Amino acid sequence: MAAVSSPSIHPPTVNLGESLVAEATSAAVTRIADILRHPDDLTNKLPSIRKRFAIERASIEAQLKTSVESQLDDAQRGLDILGVAREETKKVKGNLEGIDTLCADAQNTIRNYARIKKISRTHQNFAATKAMVEQFQSLNNQVARIRNLLIEDQGALNVEDDAPADNLLLIHYQLQQLETFRNTTMARCTTTKDGIAPSADVLNTLNEYFKKVDQLGTDFDMYFWNIVRRTLKLIKAGHASTIVQMVKVIEMEERADELAAVQETVITPLGGGPQSNSEIIKEISHPRPIKSYRIKFFDVLRDAIGAEISALYEAKKDHLPTLLQTADTVIDNLIIVHDELIPRFPKRYNIFYFYVLEYHRAIYDMVNKIIASDMEAGEILLLIKWVRDYYSSMSSRLDVGEDLLEPRLLDNREDELQAEYVNLVRTKLSEWLSNILSTETFDFLNRSQQPETDGSGQYLLTGSIIVFQMFNQQVDVVSSSSRGALLYDVVTECCITLDEFHKAWLKVLDSEYTKFTEHSPDLAEGLPEYVVALANDCLRSTEFSEAISARIEPMLDDPYRAKATAKIKTAQEGFMKVSRRGYHILIDIVLADLKPAFALFYCPPWYDQDLMRLVIGTLDDYCEDFKFHMAEYLFNKFTADLLDKTALSCVDAFRNKSAKFRMPTAPERMRADLESLVDFFARLKSPKRAKAAFEVVERIIAVVESEAGMAFLDFYALWKAFPDVPLEFVEGVLSRRDDLEKGQVREIMETCRSKAKEEAGRVEGVGPTVFSKLGPHK
Repeated sequence: MAAVSSPSIHPPTVNLGESLVAEATSAAVTRIADILRHPDDLTNKLPSIRKRFAIERASIEAQLKTSVESQLDDAQRGLDILGVAREETKKVKGNLEGIDTLCADAQNTIRNYARIKKISRTHQNFAATKAMVEQFQSLNNQVARIRNLLIEDQGALNVEDDAPADNLLLIHYQLQQLETFRNTTMARCTTTKDGIAPSADVLNTLNEYFKKVDQLGTDFDMYFWNIVRRTLKLIKAGHASTIVQMVKVIEMEERADELAAVQETVITPLGGGPQSNSEIIKEISHPRPIKSYRIKFFDVLRDAIGAEISALYEAKKDHLPTLLQTADTVIDNLIIVHDELIPRFPKRYNIFYFYVLEYHRAIYDMVNKIIASDMEAGEILLLIKWVRDYYSSMSSRLDVGEDLLEPRLLDNREDELQAEYVNLVRTKLSEWLSNILSTETFDFLNRSQQPETDGSGQYLLTGSIIVFQMFNQQVDVVSSSSRGALLYDVVTECCITLDEFHKAWLKVLDSEYTKFTEHSPDLAEGLPEYVVALANDCLRSTEFSEAISARIEPMLDDPYRAKATAKIKTAQEGFMKVSRRGYHILIDIVLADLKPAFALFYCPPWYDQDLMRLVIGTLDDYCEDFKFHMAEYLFNKFTADLLDKTALSCVDAFRNKSAKFRMPTAPERMRADLESLVDFFARLKSPKRAKAAFEVVERIIAVVESEAGMAFLDFYALWKAFPDVPLEFVEGVLSRRDDLEKGQVREIMETCRSKAKEEAGRVEGVGPTVFSKLGPHK
């Protein structure tokens, strides 16, 4: 019957070549993707990349060729050595066989061989027993001597944290001898001639006897690992010999572990008597426990590094700048490791990279603790900057790249932290602004005392100084960490705060002005003085804005410079708007005081009283006060607008309901009043500017005093200079003359209307004039 062959089962084969090609292709694609990130790189970088890759390829091929030749040479030498070893092994085998034959023949030729063998065995056992007894007798003295040395070194370590371990090797050697004696004794006692285990009392007695050795070993381990924890302190203190001894102990323990793991121990009973080879009891045992000193060495160092950084964090966590500044010493420690420890450790320890990675992981844990705590805005930026400097120092001072430092600090959360920083800045600015406005507006609204003044006597508020100090502080904090998006975001938040600041003041200013116009009983005294102070403060804010803009411009990268400058310019215009609103309100306050006097112009009281003297006196009082307490730029703007609005009030006075022009007295008084006004404003502005502002009044006076037949010409002169003069206004002026009849006024106005209609559109280059600002006639 033919045997049925079972189908052979083969494991799935893996084409190793294809796998390597796939991995190489993937790595190449990834590298090319990193190098050629943008389409323009194909044009700009391709020639240089080809050249660099060609150089790299040639270098790699040369290295491969050299390596292959070296491997082939080594293989050939190995084969030659194996051939020689094979021949030598054959010779040794032949010699051993000859010796065995001679020994077997000798047993048959020597008389009383069994007795001689038994006597020899008995002598050996006796010598071993004697040596063991002597060691037992000296055990206590040895333990005491070693303990004294250990206490001496421990005492020095307790006094000085970096004390050298002068007796380390001696203590370890003698302790190792004691442990070997203990292990050998316990191993011999666990097996008897008949294979019967000793009694529990014997084992307990031995264990109790060797308890001192065990305790001494435990104490030595504690002392040794304390030394290991102080490795950096010892090398800093110049005790390099202690480090060498420490490494020597670890190496000796490692070799002992290797022997204990593979050694076959042959133990014979202490009793005598002839025994054959088959009667010898063989026992493979591991009486010495595996201590794994090298593994534990790295574990202890790891714990020591973690404890060092944890203690640093706990001690300095309440003051982050000090914490980070102290953490910079990690780089210094690693430099010491590189320069001092590497030469004193075997290469296989990779002691430098161990320290680098463990310190980095401890720093990583510390940074995570910092992030988890409540950080101030400035602390976030400080941490981000410190992390960048940390990587830079690792690279520049230790030649350790970021790719080796895993996990990555901050876990790539820089953008998230920057956004959190901006939010904190926003919150803090809002709080500060609220506090500043609360204090400043309280003083502004209550006006219990005069505003503060600077050295020149100008009224000022203090809010703008504080606000711009905040702005500068934020710029100072962030400028050291960013010259791009983050700095721009902070500038944007500060500009938003400035915008809210001046808008809040506009609301307060308008609210107080409304109270003034409505004669509210809630209006406190001293509004003009505080309006001057606010206008000055906002003008000063525009100067602060210019200074900040000039300061920030070189700090920002090109994509953000123009946008940030535009935002600061917008904030500057906002403050200027408050200043303009302030001096316009002051003008309205002045004119409100003058309104009763202007309302009587050309009315019966005007002919009996010198009302213009009252007007000029009021103007002089206000202007003298404002000139001393208002910024020069604002005062010039104030007087220019006051001049125009006073001229407007003079024009509006011609429409007073009870006005009557007594001829020829009225024109003479009008010209005298006008001359007084022009003289007054000529002291504030140039005479030419003052005269030009009141030109309209002079032309109206010319219409008032013109003869009936010539009134048309004076109207035309007025209309040509001020083409938007309402004909109703001219008719009202003419109708108030007591020397013209209504029929005459109608005739003059018909001529004026006809001429205005005829000349309409011929007057060019004249924009809206004072007449366009006249309100409705009351």
